Amino acid sequence: MLRTVLLQLIHCLLGLGVFLRQIIFQFPLAYSVLGKKTAITKIRSDAKSLKKLPLHVGVVVVENEYSYSDLANIIVWSVAFGISYISVYDINGEIKRNSFLLQSEVQKSKEHILASDQNKFDVDFHSKNSSEKKDGGCSNIKQIRVRLLSLNDGRQNLVEMTQSLSKLVAGHQYRLEDIVPSTVDALLQDAHKFPDPDLVLRCGPVDSLLGYLPWEIRLSEILSISSHWNISYKTYLSLVSAYGDTTQRFGK
Repeated sequence: MLRTVLLQLIHCLLGLGVFLRQIIFQFPLAYSVLGKKTAITKIRSDAKSLKKLPLHVGVVVVENEYSYSDLANIIVWSVAFGISYISVYDINGEIKRNSFLLQSEVQKSKEHILASDQNKFDVDFHSKNSSEKKDGGCSNIKQIRVRLLSLNDGRQNLVEMTQSLSKLVAGHQYRLEDIVPSTVDALLQDAHKFPDPDLVLRCGPVDSLLGYLPWEIRLSEILSISSHWNISYKTYLSLVSAYGDTTQRFGK
């Protein structure tokens, strides 16, 4: 009986702790070195000082709770740096199911960080079935594509790819010997219209990517932080800077 009471008490305390953390982290955070008027100017200056920037950043969240405001900041900082593709992954797909929350937080973050420049960037939340979005001929608008992923995307992609290749072989459009890794890789990329991520940020205490599309990360630089909660611009900058300082030998 005493053990049951103690376990219930511990469970209540842990639940209260998670609740309080969510409440606290939902309040706007001060941007230490970034004021509303100077944020975009500061980020652009930092971007120019880097040796190289990734074209595609993957964010893998291996935590049980999600801060949509902090994920939104990561996305908008990436936008301000000039990164064109961003993927956000959690194994159960909770972020994807709550994409409207993330999109709302991205809009708030754009207003705070990009300020008067926010209309120069179109953040498009991409799904596999969505068509290519046009900018209406306005060439000065930068389009950034955000992809939300879960474990099912990896499994389902492989199932669909197998079915597609089987049909091509059955229709004598492909020979079995034509199905090589480079062919499969090209077909997988064509399904999402996304390049492989240059940089993958793993957020959380678990030393695993938990099934994040393994065929995409053969050449990715993988960097880790303990949590995405309350991530600061300084931390994000240090990660992108570390990527810029990395010499990729591609197996040599």
